[in-house]
Amino acid sequence: MQYEKGLVLLGSMGALSLMTILSVVIGRIFHSVPAQFQITLPLGEYAAVTLLMFFGLKSLTTVWDLPTNVVKVDEKSPELGEYVEAEELVKKKMAKWLTNPLEIIWKSFNLVFFAE
Repeated sequence: MQYEKGLVLLGSMGALSLMTILSVVIGRIFHSVPAQFQITLPLGEYAAVTLLMFFGLKSLTTVWDLPTNVVKVDEKSPELGEYVEAEELVKKKMAKWLTNPLEIIWKSFNLVFFAE
């Protein structure tokens, strides 16, 4: 584990809380549309279902097209040695960069917020 669980949880909860607040505000704005602009057709619901189906099917086709053959790597192969060396180097660099708790919270906040 790279970072302390509590700091990552705090950043993630902050991001999800902000997303919830933004969703409520956007929902309230759309429900306060004047009567002359409202129509009886539920366009928002149709758009939501269409987007859900589109991205769901896109994800399924992407997974379906992934190659199924996995190349097994020997523990003595040079590629694995390079991989382990690169992984250790990245961990050292990241450990140097993120020692401040506020940086860890900010990083986890950004990752969750922009992933959502």
